[in-house]
Amino acid sequence: MTPAPVEKPERHEERIVELRREGYTMALYVAICLLAAGAAAPEDHPPQTLGIIWGVTLGLALAHWFAFRVSTRLVGSGAVDRSDLELGGAQLGGAIAVAVLATIPVLLCPESYEFEAAGLLLALFVGGVAYVAKRSGGSTRGSALFYALVVLAVAVVVVEVKNRLAGH
Repeated sequence: MTPAPVEKPERHEERIVELRREGYTMALYVAICLLAAGAAAPEDHPPQTLGIIWGVTLGLALAHWFAFRVSTRLVGSGAVDRSDLELGGAQLGGAIAVAVLATIPVLLCPESYEFEAAGLLLALFVGGVAYVAKRSGGSTRGSALFYALVVLAVAVVVVEVKNRLAGH
């Protein structure tokens, strides 16, 4: 019997980075979609905030899982291996983490402010990820803050374009 191959430390580190990137990518994607859903909510009816947060998140996660599974089989000659499942898990984890984050203000704030508070927390998440990304690359606090503000402004434009194209 041959022992299972041991992953080289360099490859293990690369794999961790890849999984983190997939998780953050999905988290940012879901955050922007939740911001768009909030911006599209009719002002004359108070939204069912938890329903929107979890409905959008689970709908996106399900659609993404479906597309991921099909495309994984396409590029993997019909096979799905453990590393593919790990990537899918990281993506799902990122989506769920953002939904949990957006749920916190809903549970803590009065109903009249919960949607705005969730949106503010999501915006802070997007800007915070950008800030940390820039700082981890060695940038100064000022440069990272400027980058975070630019990323947040671009996210707002994406939300606006998404809603205009959807007719909201």
